[in-house]
Amino acid sequence: MKYLFFIVTLLLFSCGQQIAETEAKLSFSTKTFSSKRCIDDNCAKVEVSYPVAENSPAADPINEDLMEQMLLYFNNEKGLDNLDSAASNFLDSYEEFKNDFPEAPGEWSIELEVELSYESDSTLSFKFSEFNYSGGAHPNSSVYYMNFDKQSGEYLSVDRLLLDEKKLLGIAEKAFRKHHEVEEGKSLGDAGFFLPETGFFLPNAMGYEGDKFVMIYIPYEIGPYVMGYTELEFELKDLEGVVRQR
Repeated sequence: MKYLFFIVTLLLFSCGQQIAETEAKLSFSTKTFSSKRCIDDNCAKVEVSYPVAENSPAADPINEDLMEQMLLYFNNEKGLDNLDSAASNFLDSYEEFKNDFPEAPGEWSIELEVELSYESDSTLSFKFSEFNYSGGAHPNSSVYYMNFDKQSGEYLSVDRLLLDEKKLLGIAEKAFRKHHEVEEGKSLGDAGFFLPETGFFLPNAMGYEGDKFVMIYIPYEIGPYVMGYTELEFELKDLEGVVRQR
């Protein structure tokens, strides 16, 4: 009887552990946010779609960092801490502008989509795709990645994402030249690209999609607006020892 009690207790403990592990498995749901304000026939709108981490201690730091990044797209000088207040501030600015310049054409907008572009046992990558217009000659857009340690939810800074930054710089420049058909030996500056005194540089947008490591130079980052985006993709297996792997 004593042994039977021990076995039953052990089985219950094992089941409890399995349930706890299942409940603690990181998962994601998608949230959307929208707000709109019109003056006569002209409107301003905000549309946001983003993932929310759940069911793991890693969820809270991931959600906090994602929200902080999203709020940056609203020129958040007032230190607003949620999408509702940030959108209201943007729409208030539009209303003030239209009151001051009622004949000004055009509508304002901020459209932001955040998606989980990569998930492995150790790494998460989120891709931010943003479009905005608030007057001017043309709208603007951008792409950005945020990368996290999946187990802790800790944001991966560049020094943790890149294992050999110098080597990656050389690989990226070679791919960049090939993409834009600039032969070796010719200055990228003379070819019309924007370079600091230190020379070629890695983009702000670096992350993972599928089995690839992606680097994207957005308009104005390294070239004029008309050049658009420069997207460079590399197989992860080709960057072993250079960037964080699975």
